[in-house]
Amino acid sequence: MPLKGEYEPSPTDYVRLQVELYELTDGAVGNTFKNRPVVILTTKAAKSGKLRKNPLMRVEYDGTYAIVASNGGGAKDPVWHRNVAANPVVELQDGPIKHDMRAREVFGAEKDEWWARADAAYPEFADYRKVAGREIPVFVLECVEYVEQKF
Repeated sequence: MPLKGEYEPSPTDYVRLQVELYELTDGAVGNTFKNRPVVILTTKAAKSGKLRKNPLMRVEYDGTYAIVASNGGGAKDPVWHRNVAANPVVELQDGPIKHDMRAREVFGAEKDEWWARADAAYPEFADYRKVAGREIPVFVLECVEYVEQKF
């Protein structure tokens, strides 16, 4: 795992509990939100440098994942967005499997393709876009080894 540092659990009770359950059971428990699958994203905090973990909707296509900074349709980006923008190397846990990945924000036609996939995975994303009052960032996650080989 390329991420190193002290883990700081979320101050939000339901986030902290879901992450704990997910990790303790390799994704057998705590693996859904509104009956849709979730993954656990580990980031390095932009300010403190501590590791942070968040359950996010599982958006996957052909082995590639996307993460959507919807914040439930809120007016501001979620805190993890700032962490990913500052430190794009992340870890993604999907069930028992952990992936070292690098995030890159997508735009234009590529973003449109991922929005279609995200909406299929979690239909509420369409409503979030209507009420957020901001452009919701979408990141594609690629395996670190694959990204490093491309350069």
